[in-house]
Amino acid sequence: MQAAWLVLAIVSTFGYHLVIKLTPGAVNPLVSLAVTYATVTVLFAAAAVLVPDGVPLRESLRQVNWTALALAGTIVGLDLGFLLLYRSGFDLSLGQLVTQSVAALMLIIVGVAAFRERLSLANVAGIALCIVGLWLISRR
Repeated sequence: MQAAWLVLAIVSTFGYHLVIKLTPGAVNPLVSLAVTYATVTVLFAAAAVLVPDGVPLRESLRQVNWTALALAGTIVGLDLGFLLLYRSGFDLSLGQLVTQSVAALMLIIVGVAAFRERLSLANVAGIALCIVGLWLISRR
């Protein structure tokens, strides 16, 4: 099942960047994203009612904590950041690559420092390649 979720994430990431790049420049980005979030809210609410996971809805709502609000904030930043990044002329072919590479490097630090994750020699070599790749991409 993990492979199916990986495929879903990859296909959705591809679609996300393609659609956000194709969003018309004349539309107010805040209005466009508000329509997007309203649609997503309706879809998730319908899914929660139609595809119950065994936990009653009230109990699920009681278990929601600060992470739901924090995730909402990061999604707003992500969507608005990419929409305005692409509108400013940043290449579609590099937007995801650059942002994900830098975010991955930041997450390595957090993973090691906060979650006690360990890095192998192969991981360190991959990190070095990632940094070299970012340097090569940033050269114009």
